[in-house]
Amino acid sequence: MNYGLIQAVVSREWRTRVLKPSFLLATLLLPVVSIGFVVGAILLTESAEVNNTVLVEDAPGLISRLDRASGQYVPRCPGCFPERQNLNYHFTQEAPADSIWQAEGHTVLVEYDGSILQNQSGYLVYEKSPGASAKRNIERDLSRAMEHARVLESTELNWSAYQALKMNVNLVDRGIEKGQRVKGGGDEIRGGIGFMFSALLLLVLMIYGGVIMRSVVEEKANHVVEVLVAAVRPEELLLGKVVGLGAVAVTQLLAWTILSSLGFSVFQFLFDSGTIGQAATLGSGEVPADLLTLMAENDGLSHLLDIQWSVMIGGAIAFYIGGYLLYGSLFAAVGSSVQSEQEGQGMILPITAPLMFGYFAATMAVENPDLPILEWLGWFPLTSPVIMLVRIAGGVALWEVALSWALLMLTARLTLGLAGRLYRFGVLHDGSRSGWKLLVHWMQGHGK
Repeated sequence: MNYGLIQAVVSREWRTRVLKPSFLLATLLLPVVSIGFVVGAILLTESAEVNNTVLVEDAPGLISRLDRASGQYVPRCPGCFPERQNLNYHFTQEAPADSIWQAEGHTVLVEYDGSILQNQSGYLVYEKSPGASAKRNIERDLSRAMEHARVLESTELNWSAYQALKMNVNLVDRGIEKGQRVKGGGDEIRGGIGFMFSALLLLVLMIYGGVIMRSVVEEKANHVVEVLVAAVRPEELLLGKVVGLGAVAVTQLLAWTILSSLGFSVFQFLFDSGTIGQAATLGSGEVPADLLTLMAENDGLSHLLDIQWSVMIGGAIAFYIGGYLLYGSLFAAVGSSVQSEQEGQGMILPITAPLMFGYFAATMAVENPDLPILEWLGWFPLTSPVIMLVRIAGGVALWEVALSWALLMLTARLTLGLAGRLYRFGVLHDGSRSGWKLLVHWMQGHGK
């Protein structure tokens, strides 16, 4: 095998595509979008909690009483209204006009009458929405306070006895790793990140697989391939095209990784320095939290810190290389057997069916990455490129990742050999026949 000629083909395929303005634009656009998504999520999370001061108009006096010492109405059940950082309560038995209670600093008015114990309904009045989370907390606190009022009316129960009967069970996730209990939970979030990587890998595989098939079809139509095979063996030409276009995609993936990492680092520096975010609005005596601390304290974002990003990114590139060598060679073989791209589109559907099945199976892995069927699909080379990325995000042993990738690369090598045989017969095929029957004929070593 003439590696010098293969290197020339690889260089030609790489240079003709990487230097195109469309390639440079796409390479710059994705990191901007991805960093914008992460930055937006962090800033939205940071500002999602709005400070709300609630005025409760307890006209029937069910849940509040007048404190003679302070002259203010206070809850009959102080424990029903726990202290929250962004939610404060004031009570009255007759609320003033809307403009007045708003001018007094209240953001929300809760009003109801004596029928609330029967119809369990009241009104939440506001000019700007307090947010879904605040509304749920207000409803939960009022429900407890109304339960307290009902118990006080009963002659058979007292509040202490009633409270002793009630239970609120909260299950905290704990995982087991290497015989030790560790922080658990967050499977959906980590699985969602892995699914995004899988979707991106599938998209890149389909795009560049289509590119290599289109390239083969065009070279056959323009008779360029006849000139190329005069200097390069068909098998070497196929290998050069597959590796060259694969190198284009790896270049783009590496550029996306580097630019995204730099973008996040710049955002982290600006956030930690107080240029953007809540830190920019704090007083001089307050100490702002850095970005990683803010993420660690958030229930959703904290799980992003649990992902082994070096393994995640390295796995994405490694499984892309294996997946592209496998599927790219098949795309090229199909392209060599047809005379038009439209004809080839119909033939690649059976080839990509396992990959698409793996993609849909990956949606199940988002919710539960430890399903037995997903483990088997992670070993199967035709589905492992998309399945393993979701499993890596959820947490999987490195030996499983390495073995799955080794099986993928072994299958890709065998497929390249088979595709080389098909390509040898197909590049000079006159187009009188096409289809799977012809490909099977070539697999058997018959060139006509």
